[in-house]
Amino acid sequence: MKKKIVLLLVVLCLAGAGFSLSLLEPLPGKISPSCSAQAVDRQGRVLRLFTTKDGYWRLPAHLDRIDQHFIHLLLAYEDKRFWSHHGVDPLSLGRALVQLIGNGRIISGASTITMQTVRLLHPRPRTLRSKLIEIAEALRLEWHLSKREILETYLTLAPYGGNLEGIEAACRFYFEKDATRLTPSEAALLISLPQSPEQRRPDRHPEQAKAARHRVLARLLEHKLLTAEQVDLAEEQPVPLHRHLAPFLAPQLTARLHALQPDRELLQTTLDVSLQERLETLATKAQQRFSSREQTLALLVLDNQSRQVLAHLGSGGWRISSLDLTRARRSPGSALKPFIYGLAFEQGILHPETLILDQLERFGSYGPDNFDRQHHGWIPAREALHRSLNLPAVQVLERVGPERLLARFARLGIIMGSGKAQEERPGLSIALGGTATTLRDMTALYAALANKGRYRPITFNPAAQPGPELRLLSSAAAWQIDRILRTMPQSGGRIRYKTGTSYGFRDAWAIGYTQQHTVGVWVGRPDGGYGKRQTGAELAVPILLQVFAALPQQPEELESIPAGVQRLTHSQLPSYLQYFSSSAVALQPSGPHIYFPVDGSTLQLGNKPLLVLKANGGAPPFHWLINGQPLAEEQQTAVTSCAPPGPGLAEITLMDKNGQRDKVSVWLDLAPQL
Repeated sequence: MKKKIVLLLVVLCLAGAGFSLSLLEPLPGKISPSCSAQAVDRQGRVLRLFTTKDGYWRLPAHLDRIDQHFIHLLLAYEDKRFWSHHGVDPLSLGRALVQLIGNGRIISGASTITMQTVRLLHPRPRTLRSKLIEIAEALRLEWHLSKREILETYLTLAPYGGNLEGIEAACRFYFEKDATRLTPSEAALLISLPQSPEQRRPDRHPEQAKAARHRVLARLLEHKLLTAEQVDLAEEQPVPLHRHLAPFLAPQLTARLHALQPDRELLQTTLDVSLQERLETLATKAQQRFSSREQTLALLVLDNQSRQVLAHLGSGGWRISSLDLTRARRSPGSALKPFIYGLAFEQGILHPETLILDQLERFGSYGPDNFDRQHHGWIPAREALHRSLNLPAVQVLERVGPERLLARFARLGIIMGSGKAQEERPGLSIALGGTATTLRDMTALYAALANKGRYRPITFNPAAQPGPELRLLSSAAAWQIDRILRTMPQSGGRIRYKTGTSYGFRDAWAIGYTQQHTVGVWVGRPDGGYGKRQTGAELAVPILLQVFAALPQQPEELESIPAGVQRLTHSQLPSYLQYFSSSAVALQPSGPHIYFPVDGSTLQLGNKPLLVLKANGGAPPFHWLINGQPLAEEQQTAVTSCAPPGPGLAEITLMDKNGQRDKVSVWLDLAPQL
C-alpha cells in the first residue's frame, strides 16, 4: 500500500507537469514480448529455433532458470536498489542532476532496470522529454507488474548485438549453453554488452568487447563482489570470436509444425535430440556414399509401445531437399508382401509350410516374373516370402483379393494409391508395388507386426492421447509373419525386416522392427526419377542396420505362441493346405471365397434389415457363422440371407465340407436409408 501511495503522489506531480493521468489506467495487456518459436524434443531439449516475425533471435527469460550469481552481479552493477525503489531511484537521479549541473554534461545515467525496460518496450529519441516519459512509464510499469516480471522482461529484451535479444539468446549463440550456470568472465561480458551492443559485439569487435568486460570486472572487484583470483582468471579467458549456429535438427518436421502453428512459441515433439543428432550424422555419411547426387534418403524411428516418433529425417540434408520425403507417395515395391501372406494365413488358405509353385504364369493380361528371372518349382510359402519371389506373391494375392487387402488398410485409415478414397479397381500388380504409399504409413504398418497385428496411428505430439488399437492381422498371422522375417540375412534373429524395390529402381525400401523399435528407410530421388540398378537390399538395408545399431538394445522378452497357430510340418498339414496351386495333383477344390459383403466395408440396412451373404468356390455343404454363432443347418449353396445380429462389428465366417474357410469383418448400420 505504501508503494502505491508513493507512486500515486509521483504520478500526480507528473500530471501537474503536463503528463496525462492515463498513467494510472491498466496496461493494454500483459507485457510479454514475442519470442522465437522453439521446437523441443520429448525432454524439452531444443531441436530448432525460429526467428521472430521482426527477425530477432529472442528467447524468454525465467529467473529461476538463470544463474542467481549473475542476477546479483547485474543488479549490483546496473541498479543496486532495484528491489526497493519504485521504478525511479531518487539517489541515482539526484546524483545525475548534480553532475549535469556541475559539469554541463551527463556524467552518469540514472536509468533503473525498470526505465531501461520501458525504453526496450518503446524506443524513443534520447531527449529530456523522452526521459520524463520513461520515468512516468516506469512508475506505471511498477504499479502493474511485480519486480520479477519487470526483470524477466528486461532480460528477455536486452540487446546483445546484431539480432540477438535476451540473456538466453546471448548465451546460446555466444557460449552454446543456457543461462543456468555462468562463469565470472561470461557474466561480465553479458553485463557490458547491452550498454553498447554493436560496438562491443565480440564476434566483430573482440578487443572492444574484452576492454568492456575488463571494466566490469574491475568494478565488481572494487565492490568486493568478485575476488582478485576470480577476476584474474576471468581476464585470461578469451571472448567468443564467432556466433554459434542455431539448433537445426529435424528441419522438415519442425518447419511443418511451425507453419501449422505460426503463433505458437513452444512446439513440443516426441523426438529424442540425442538420437536425432546421431542419425542425422549417419544420414550425412550415407549421403556421401550414394553413387548418384540426385539420390537421398528418408528415415523414421518409432517406439513400438507408444507409436511415438523418436527420430525423423525428411531427407539426407536440408540443402539436398527441403521436402519431407516421409510424406511422399512412392511405390512400395515388395514391401507389402508380408501383409498379403498375413491375410492368407489369417484366412486359413495358406500355411508357412504350404508348398506353392514358383513357375512362370500369366494372370489374364498380367504377366509378372521374378526379379532374377529364376524359378524354383514347389517351395514352402515361408521361403517364397523370405526370398521375396514375385510369382508366388501374385498367386496369393489373387486368392486373397486385392480389394480385400486395400480394404483392410483403409479400415485403419491408410489409403493406398493417390491417397484418395476413390481409386480405379486395384489389380494384382499391388503385390509388386503397383500402388503408392508413404514411409509414414509403411512404418506404422510394420509397427503393427511388432505389436502382434495391432495397429495404431503414429504420432509426433507427446500430449496426444493414444489412438484406438485396430486389428491389422490376427495375432496368429502376425506371429507367423514375424517368424519368417526374423530369418532375413544379417537380422541376427533380433531384427525383422523386409525390403522393397520399385519399377525402374526409383524407390529402395527397408522397413524393420525389434520388440522395442520400428525403423523405416527409403532411398530414392525427390523428383521420382529412375535410379541406378540398386535394390532395397543394397541401398536401404545397410542404413537400416546402422540405425538399429545406434538404438538402445534391450533383451528380447520371451513370447508365447498365440492361440490358433499350427506349428506343423508339410506332411502334417491337412491335405487342402499342403499345396497352393490348381496344378497340384493332391490339391483339393479351391476353398470358399466370400465376395459379398466386402471385408472392411460398412453396410447400411433399411427399415426391414436383411443381410445377404454371397460366396463362391469351396465344396458343399456349407456352414455360415456370424460372430461365432451358426446361422442354420448346412446348406448346399454358398448364397444365403439372414437377419443381422445388430449394429456394430460383425465377423462372418464360411466353412465348406473340407474344413476350408473364409472370413470377413463388416460394420452394420441399421439406420433407415435416406
